[in-house]
Amino acid sequence: NMKEKFIEICERLDWTVHEYKDGTVDLCKESPAGEDFSFGVSADDFVQQVKGYAAYFDVDEHVELWVDGRGKNGIPSSIRELVEDAEAIDKMLQELAAALAEGEENA
Repeated sequence: NMKEKFIEICERLDWTVHEYKDGTVDLCKESPAGEDFSFGVSADDFVQQVKGYAAYFDVDEHVELWVDGRGKNGIPSSIRELVEDAEAIDKMLQELAAALAEGEENA
């Protein structure tokens, strides 16, 4: 089963996969600084959507989400740490997209 193969690839890279009845899939993974990072895609076009999300992930935009809350609720107080963590998330996404693309080619 194609879908199971993709789920296996995600889980091998420590992503948790949640599938919903409406055809959406959430992928979650903890970042090095402890953020429960997650994003949603459609099950129909799973690999393409993950690749698209990874391609357009914006480190600066992600840091902006957290910068006002820094030092509270477990959010690092250092902007440098927030930037490094967002860069690590970007790398996690690139790794996931590449692994799924490879899985697709070898299907």
